[in-house]
Amino acid sequence: MDWLTRLMSGVTAALVVLGLTGGSNPTPSTPPMRVVASIVEAPRPLSVAPTTTIPAAALCPQWWGLAQQAGWHADNMPTLDYVIYKESRCNPAAHNTTLNRDGSADLGLVQVNDRSWCLPTRWYPNGYLQSVGVLPTVGCEQLFDPFLNLLAAKAIYDYAQETNGNGWQPWKVHLHATS
Repeated sequence: MDWLTRLMSGVTAALVVLGLTGGSNPTPSTPPMRVVASIVEAPRPLSVAPTTTIPAAALCPQWWGLAQQAGWHADNMPTLDYVIYKESRCNPAAHNTTLNRDGSADLGLVQVNDRSWCLPTRWYPNGYLQSVGVLPTVGCEQLFDPFLNLLAAKAIYDYAQETNGNGWQPWKVHLHATS
């Protein structure tokens, strides 16, 4: 399979967003949930050309193309670049097990918190990221895969945008922080 066919199959799988499963005003016991296609087995290159020009001041330019393949819009790339740098210094193997008071761990490029997003909760018995199709099994080990980490970050961003009006809130980034 040539690189363009592989790229298109990965992009097609990554961009499937089916929408909310609940009503427009969810109750606190049933948070809104986006369902995205499970693309864990989709072939994808580690380096993808971005669809936008990367500014010279970009902190983690190597991840821009893959982030866009994971569904991030070009308008969000400067802030995502800042988040990736702030959280992991562009290192997909970053693993924080000591800074969280609750004993949880943060994994990968954007430091996805395991307790909040991929371990079982009362609302999501298999974990939120598993429930929306980003991760196939209980646990967070797959979040060291840069593509899955960026796909998970997009699902988390969309959730926060819908529930809080600020998709960057899980990373404690205010929109003025990167301007």
